[in-house]
Amino acid sequence: MPTCEGGYIVNEFYNRHYIAADDQGRITSGWSDGPHPDRDATDAICINEQGGYQFRLFPGGEENPPLYTMDGVPLYRWDGESAVPRTAEEIEADRVPSLEAVQVEKLAQLSAACSAAITAGCDVELPDGSTGHISLTAEDQINLTNARAAVEAGARAYPYHLDGALCALYPAEDILAMGEQAAAHKLYHTTYYNHLAAWVRRCGTAEEAEAVTYGAALPEDLAKNMAAILAAAGGGSAEPS
Repeated sequence: MPTCEGGYIVNEFYNRHYIAADDQGRITSGWSDGPHPDRDATDAICINEQGGYQFRLFPGGEENPPLYTMDGVPLYRWDGESAVPRTAEEIEADRVPSLEAVQVEKLAQLSAACSAAITAGCDVELPDGSTGHISLTAEDQINLTNARAAVEAGARAYPYHLDGALCALYPAEDILAMGEQAAAHKLYHTTYYNHLAAWVRRCGTAEEAEAVTYGAALPEDLAKNMAAILAAAGGGSAEPS
C-alpha cells in the first residue's frame, strides 16, 4: 500500500510486464500481471518488474500497444536484451507464404480440380460407333456401377442415359463400354493427381510449387512413371477424351 516519505506518497506496489516471443524472436504477445494475475509466465520474458497496472512495451510508451500489423505480422522482436521494432524488410518477408503453406494450398487446389475433372465425365464411343457424353458425379458413378453389375450378372440390357438424352434401354455391350471408358477416365485423373502431388511435394521453393497447375505436363520422370502405371492397368498413357 502507499506510504509517506518526507510528505510524499510513495507507491510500493508494482506490476510485472511480460512478453512472449517465438523461436525467431518475434514478439507474439505482451501483458501485465495487473489485469492478468493468473496468466502463466513460465516461458515468458519479464521486461519490467516495476511497471504500472497496464502493459507497456516501452517505458513511458503506449498502454497495451498493438503488437501486429493489420494483416497479422509481428511488429517487434526481442533482441535478447530489449524489444526493438522490426524493419520493413523483416515484416514484408513474413508476408511471403512459406513453402509448406503453399504446398498445402496447392494440393487442395489440385485435389479440387481432379474431383471436378472426374465429375465432369467423359465422352464415350459405343460399339455401334455412336458417341455421347456421360457425367460422373457420385450418383452417376453409383448408377453406372449398378448397371455394370446387372449386365455382368446376366442382364441383356439396362436402362441408362447419355447427357442430354432420354433414358434408353442400352444393350449389355453398351453398358460395359460406358463403364470401361468411365473407369479409364477416373483412373487417368486420380493417377495424374497423384503424380502432380508428388511434384508439388518435391518442389524446393514456394514459387515452384505455386507454378504447378492441373493440366500441366509432368516432369519427364513422373510422366514416364504415370504412363507405365496406366499401361499396366490397361488405361493407356494419354488422357481419355
